[in-house]
Amino acid sequence: MKDLAEKFAEVEKRVKSIVTENRELKGRLTELEQELTQVRSEAQDFEHFHGKQLHIREKIERILHSLEAVTNKE
Repeated sequence: MKDLAEKFAEVEKRVKSIVTENRELKGRLTELEQELTQVRSEAQDFEHFHGKQLHIREKIERILHSLEAVTNKE
């Protein structure tokens, strides 16, 4: 009977350890999910910025071509 009580105590100890580890992992998972959300937002902001940059570059190139055409006509 004593052996059974010792085994039960060991199982109980392991279960408590697993519960504690699970709680810690859930916390870490929440942190990682928040970090992922932030990174996705930053990536989206970067893509938006890059798109604006390309649009501005195209406008500048069109203006330069127009200026060259005017200069060549003179």
